[in-house]
Amino acid sequence: MNKNPKPTTFDNVFRTIAQKMPFMMVALINEVFGEHYPDNVKVTQIRNEFFTEDGKIITDSIFLIKGKYYHIECQSRPDSTMEIRMIEYDFMIAHEHAKKQGGKYVIRFPESAVLYLRHTRNTPDKLDVVVEMPDGRSIEYSTKVIKAQNYTKDEIFQKKLLILVPFYLMRYENEFSKMDTDEKKRLKFLKECEDLRIRLEKEVGNKEALYVELINLIIRVSNHLLEDHKETKKGVKNIMGGKVLELASDKLIKKGRAEGLAEGLAEGRAEEKNSNIEKLAAHYLKTGEAKNKEEAIKLANAILG
Repeated sequence: MNKNPKPTTFDNVFRTIAQKMPFMMVALINEVFGEHYPDNVKVTQIRNEFFTEDGKIITDSIFLIKGKYYHIECQSRPDSTMEIRMIEYDFMIAHEHAKKQGGKYVIRFPESAVLYLRHTRNTPDKLDVVVEMPDGRSIEYSTKVIKAQNYTKDEIFQKKLLILVPFYLMRYENEFSKMDTDEKKRLKFLKECEDLRIRLEKEVGNKEALYVELINLIIRVSNHLLEDHKETKKGVKNIMGGKVLELASDKLIKKGRAEGLAEGLAEGRAEEKNSNIEKLAAHYLKTGEAKNKEEAIKLANAILG
């Protein structure tokens, strides 16, 4: 049961967010576990690779916030083995961070949840496993479930669940075949894409890098979903990756160049100042105004500092 399923495009996008933008997990953790962490709380990413006799197991994300561990897996489809996989992963995480207290080891399981990008009427609201102990006791181990498509666009932005934005278009995938022949349906969908982009741009404000990253992830998901629907795929790419994205990218590049230029100028001024200090110090040593190099540099700094 400890074999990792082959990762999908959706898994890879989720892991990209978890690894490159862990701060985006805060709103999701607040939503799922009832926490109230501020946006700028320190999020520490924990090693998510574990080695067993059967090979390597990679979990999607493990985070440490204020002494508590959080484990979230992303699933694009329901999986009948998920309950067992979650308790297995959680035990590995707990075992990895076990501590000895008062002569006894304490193994504390993480807060854990599964994010379902798709779900059916049979997808449970939580995953339960009954663990029967040798002494007759039974423990019910529960994992929380998040159903991405239950969140409306308004709720996503109101709750700052931007981690769900790249997967938003998945809720329309059953209509893609109809859009191939029904232009009206396709245009309505593209209008929804445009509204999503505008809302995202407004939400991130002047964080151009975050905007560009999320738009690229939306395109990555939509390219996969729309692989066999060329007209709709082209429309989404034009809306998401057209001039607006180019402008954001250009702005980001110019900002980087400006910051680089300012840093370069500052470094240049510092180098020039150091050079002048060395020249003046050499003059003081030559004329005997300073007894040694240390005193000469001190005098030079007093004049040029």
